[in-house]
Amino acid sequence: MTSRSIESIYADCSKMVYWTAYSVVRSESDAMDISQNAFLRAMKHIKKIESMGDAQLKGWMYRVTVNLCMDLKRKQKREIPVEEFNEQAESTVFDLPEPAMISKEQRERVRFAIDKLPEIYREAVLLHYFSNLGYDEIARLGNTTEGTIKSRMFRAKQRLYAALKEGENNA
Repeated sequence: MTSRSIESIYADCSKMVYWTAYSVVRSESDAMDISQNAFLRAMKHIKKIESMGDAQLKGWMYRVTVNLCMDLKRKQKREIPVEEFNEQAESTVFDLPEPAMISKEQRERVRFAIDKLPEIYREAVLLHYFSNLGYDEIARLGNTTEGTIKSRMFRAKQRLYAALKEGENNA
């Protein structure tokens, strides 16, 4: 049995939790709130978590994060008119890794292209590139096969390439 501290859980899962939340809610502030709530829930269930393996822990944190996102979406559906929610989602900004390697304009184009992906592709891209999860881990978290994730990533890359190429031609 592995003894886990909330600090080690945070170190192991924080990126995955944030990018999972962001891929669903598409709002930086909401994703940060959900991340905080996910780790509060982990603290509440620390005894249960202590006996989990790494894969089980990531799966548990993923499921908690998705459930919190769905709760928020249901709540927002009741509270915020659709027009305001769409404007809020479109104005969301997040930083890409290695910002020094690409210009601000390029980062904005990539952010916009990722935001426009269908949710299943966007989630795979964010979990792989921003949470540094392998295809096998993403498949386990999503309760699907590694082949399905590879297919989603292939299609997501095609769509991103086309969107970025189109934006280049329009510039």
